[in-house]
Amino acid sequence: MARHPGANSVQTIRDDMGDGGLVPVPFRQIHFRDATIGTGTISRALVTILGLVGLAALGTAGINHINLTTACASLRACEVAVRKVLGATRASLVRHFMAEAMILTAVAAFCGLALCEMALHVIGTLGGWQLTLDPVFCGTLCLAVVPALGAGAGFYPAMILSAYAPLAASRMPAGGRMGARLHALLVTLQFGFAIGLAICTLVMTDQARFVRMMARGIATEGLIVVTSAADDSLVDRQDVLRRALATVPGVTGFERSDIYPHFVTNGDTFSLDTTPENGATLNWGFATPGYADLYGLTVLAGRWFDPRRGEDLRETRRLQPTVRSVVLSRAAVEQLGIGSPQAAIGRLVREEDAAPALRVIGVIDNLRLNGPHEHVHPLLFYGLRPGDRARTAVAMHVRFSGVSAPDMIARLHAAWIAAVPDVPFAAETVSDILAQDSRSDRAHGLLFGMGAGVAVGIAALGLYGLSLFTVSRRRHEIGIRKVLGAHSGNILVLLVDHFLRPVLLANLIAWPIAWIGMRTWLSSFDQRIALTPWPFVTATTGAVLIGYATVIAQTLQAARQPPARALRNG
Repeated sequence: MARHPGANSVQTIRDDMGDGGLVPVPFRQIHFRDATIGTGTISRALVTILGLVGLAALGTAGINHINLTTACASLRACEVAVRKVLGATRASLVRHFMAEAMILTAVAAFCGLALCEMALHVIGTLGGWQLTLDPVFCGTLCLAVVPALGAGAGFYPAMILSAYAPLAASRMPAGGRMGARLHALLVTLQFGFAIGLAICTLVMTDQARFVRMMARGIATEGLIVVTSAADDSLVDRQDVLRRALATVPGVTGFERSDIYPHFVTNGDTFSLDTTPENGATLNWGFATPGYADLYGLTVLAGRWFDPRRGEDLRETRRLQPTVRSVVLSRAAVEQLGIGSPQAAIGRLVREEDAAPALRVIGVIDNLRLNGPHEHVHPLLFYGLRPGDRARTAVAMHVRFSGVSAPDMIARLHAAWIAAVPDVPFAAETVSDILAQDSRSDRAHGLLFGMGAGVAVGIAALGLYGLSLFTVSRRRHEIGIRKVLGAHSGNILVLLVDHFLRPVLLANLIAWPIAWIGMRTWLSSFDQRIALTPWPFVTATTGAVLIGYATVIAQTLQAARQPPARALRNG
C-alpha cells in the first residue's frame, strides 16, 4: 500500500493501515482481530491473561495443599510410625501419600467441572462470549492436569511425612526454620498475586467509569439512530421515509447524517488552498441543518449550515465547480495547521486539488465519535438538504421525549413497516451505542475482580495454613513466655505481627508489577484517569483485614492456652 498509494497520500495509508500496511491474518484467528467497522472483537491478551490467572490460582491451590498438609503433619505422625513398625518403607509411604494427593486432586477436578458448568453462563455474559463445555476437551485436560498437579502438590508433604522416625512420632520435623521460611515465602507470593489482581480490578473499574462519564461533545440522552435508513434500496424513498418517521408521536427532532455518534467511515486528504503541499487526513460526512441542534454541538466560531444560503446545502459535494461551505471540528483545524477556530473562518480548503473549493463557515468543538482508545477524529461536515440523497449511506437521527426508549423504538418500527415493509428495521439509542465503549473494559474489570476474589480466598487459606504451622511449632515458646510473665495480649500481638508480615511484604511484589501493568494498559487510552495511590492502598488494606480475620481465631486460641498445657503439648 505504501509503495503503490494511488490517489491516497502516504499519511492516509498510515492512518488507515498503520506503518506496516496490510497484514495477513490466519482465518482461524480472525475472531481475535477487529474485522468490522465500529465494533471490536475479543482481545487475545484478555484470553491469555485470564488463562494465566487460572493457572496462577491452580498453582496457589497446590501451594496451600503443601502448607496445610505440612502444618497438620503431626496429626499423622503416629500413623507413619505404626506403618514403619509394620514394615513399610519410605518409598511405599511416599507413593501412598502422593496417591492420596492425586485422589484429592481428582475429586477437586470433578467439583471444579461442576462449578464451571454452573458459572459458564455468568462468565459468558460478562465477557460477551457464548461458551459451552466440550466433554472431550475437558476430559483430556483433566487427565493431564490431575496427575501433574497431584504429584507437584503431594511430593513435598510426602517427603516430610515419610521421614518421621518411629521412636519420635510425637515430634514434627516439618522442615524446621527453613520450612517455616518456605511457607512464609509461599504465602507472600499468594498475597502478592491477589493484591496485584485487586489493584488491577480497581484501576480498570475506575477507567470504565471514566469512559462512561467522559465528555463526548454531544448530547446523548433521548436520541435514537435508525441505521437501517442507510440501506441502498432506500435512496429514492428518503423523503417518504422521513415524513413517516418525523410524524411519530413523541418525536421532537429528526435529522439525517452519515456522521454516526460512534464512528465515521469516510476519510480523505485535505489541504489549505494556500498550502496544497501540506495535506491532512480528515474524516468527512453529510449533515442536515438541524443536526447541530439535535446533538447539541458547540459552535466555537462562525456558524452552522443555513438552509437559506444556497452554497451551504448541496446534494453532492462535486455537483458544480464552485465554492461550497463546510464546517470543521477543532481537531481538523489543528490538523490543517490553522492557528485558532476564529482564524479558520473564511479559509479555503481543497481535497487533493479537486473542485469545488471548500470555504470554512464554522468550527465546532471536538466530537468523540470513536472509542476511548483512539485519538479524536478530525471532522469535516458538508451540508445536506433533508430530503436529498448523498453519495454515502445516511442514517436517520431521531430525538424524542415523553416516552421510554423501548416504546419509542417500537413506534418507529411500526411507522417503518408501514412505509417501507421490504427493508428490515434497525435502530439503537445513542446511550446504548456509547455504552459499548466501556462495556468491554467494565466486563474485564468484573472478570479480574472475580479472579482477585478467588485469589484472595486461596491466599487466606494459605495464611491459615501458615498460622496452623507456626502455632504448632511455637507452642513450647508460647508456654515459656507466659511462665515468664507475658500476657495473652503480648502473645497475640507477637503472633499477629508474625502472620501479617508476609501480607505486608507481598506489596513489594504486587505494587511495582501492578503499577507497570496498569500504566501500560492506561497508555492505550486517548483519555484516561490518573494512576493514583488509592487503588494500591485500598487493596493492601483489604488484604491486611482479610489476613487478620483469617488468623485471629487460631492466634487467640494459642494466646489463651494455659502455660502448663502448652509446655506439656510442646
